Amino acid sequence: MAETTVNNSENAALTDGQRRVIITALCISVFMVGVSLGGIVPWISLKQDGFGTNEVIIGIIVAAQPLGIMLVAPLVSRIGLGFGLGTAMVVFSALSLPGLALLPFTDSSGWWIFLRLISGLATAVPWVLGETWINLATKPKWRARTTAIYGAAIAGGFALGPLMLTLFENRLDMAIAAFTLLSLLSILPLLPVLRFAPRFPREKAPPFLSVVFTMPVVFCAVILAAIADMAFATFLPIWSTSQGLSLVLAMVLVSCMMIGNVILQFPIGMLADRIGLRQTMRICGLVSLIGPVLIIGVGVNLVLLVPLLFVYGGAVWALYSLALADLGHRLTGSALAAANGAVVFVYTAANVVGPPASGAGLGLWSPHGFMLVALGAALVFVILAFTRPDPAQQSPTKP
Repeated sequence: MAETTVNNSENAALTDGQRRVIITALCISVFMVGVSLGGIVPWISLKQDGFGTNEVIIGIIVAAQPLGIMLVAPLVSRIGLGFGLGTAMVVFSALSLPGLALLPFTDSSGWWIFLRLISGLATAVPWVLGETWINLATKPKWRARTTAIYGAAIAGGFALGPLMLTLFENRLDMAIAAFTLLSLLSILPLLPVLRFAPRFPREKAPPFLSVVFTMPVVFCAVILAAIADMAFATFLPIWSTSQGLSLVLAMVLVSCMMIGNVILQFPIGMLADRIGLRQTMRICGLVSLIGPVLIIGVGVNLVLLVPLLFVYGGAVWALYSLALADLGHRLTGSALAAANGAVVFVYTAANVVGPPASGAGLGLWSPHGFMLVALGAALVFVILAFTRPDPAQQSPTKP
């Protein structure tokens, strides 16, 4: 794929201090958004269950936002070109707010689906462009660590969201006000760094699907991260309680995996900056492949299971941040924005498809079957990662 360039003189002129300020602002912003996104799904389930809504309708309401993200993700590079990267992030972050704030004012399932859909349509823009900007703001020698910190901020927000919801157990409408406020506040860290926002040259972005097929290792890593993370978050509690653990312990095990998602990102990013992205992705892929087998083998032996889930969670989620770093090494400008749009599209699609597939696996082999889906995705990734050439050994890294 032909590489394109952003305003390189502008990007190269940034001092290390300015780069750190930009990266910090983007990570704080995405953390706040992550808390809101992490809390809104269980909030919807609780509210709609209180209305007596059918479970299928609840699922459709939850899925409406990812659908909106998928619809807009292929268009984000053009939106960034038209508005400017920084302006687009601020404008569309603001446009996502009504889809949150208005939910308590109606109990109509149709309106909830509509509000969730428009929220997803708007959310896609800051998500894609934020990942693009984080890559453009960093230096190549920091890149894996930078995307690791960014990935840890996302994971930390997702993990904190449901915990924040517990503070509003008897006042659920106040919870949505808090999540809306957090989403609004997530815009504030962006404002001081808008003047550093890169400008895309007016050039045609590469075809959306071509990005996926020309980088199969990167996109298979994203699929594996999405499927494994969602499968375990959804079905690990069922697996645990079916083998005699209490619900409290089951949730502790999910938390152990989420803590691994956050804590292990930076060490894995440091490793990638030292030994190379592809080599680190291969190691994470092997851990993702062996992990489910070991988890099934040790069962509910907590002494072994807790560290296993911690390491497995960290390795699986690291594949997402490593995939972002890989894109940043190979692409820039509108091509990078298009590739990030493809990442968000593929990740969201895998989140939609993964849970039903994992549930089908659970039905075929209870209680372990859901792990087979994650294991299958890991097997495909490992084969690709070890057989496809390493781009770092084919051409020198851009300065």
